[in-house]
Amino acid sequence: MSFLPSAKSKRWTAWILLYALILWLLLVLDRFVLLDNEFSLSIMVRFAVLALAVSVIVNGFGWFGAKLVWLITTAGLLIGLILMFTYTYRDMSGWEDLAGFLSFAIFTVGGFAAGLIAEGIYLLIRHQRKQG
Repeated sequence: MSFLPSAKSKRWTAWILLYALILWLLLVLDRFVLLDNEFSLSIMVRFAVLALAVSVIVNGFGWFGAKLVWLITTAGLLIGLILMFTYTYRDMSGWEDLAGFLSFAIFTVGGFAAGLIAEGIYLLIRHQRKQG
């Protein structure tokens, strides 16, 4: 994962902002363009807050050096976004937006949990190698 900044690097600030911006744009794209819902400033602001919160958490772990958490959470987030976009085009009798957002949320949280577990296992193995 050489493309990621090193732990506690100031470049993580730029990663947080760029990650949040891209996530916000994708959420807005799904809601207002693909689902063709009417524009709502309050929803755009809520999406911005959600994107910034997710970005701070994910990239915050990267800043602390937990790159496995960053990688696996980002993979879960991407899978969730793909499913959310896929559900947009399914005929679900008006439930496309909710089903899509829930799949996005579940895969993002699941990716975060899997990343924490993987990082914990990695740290335990590294700790045992130092002792042995």
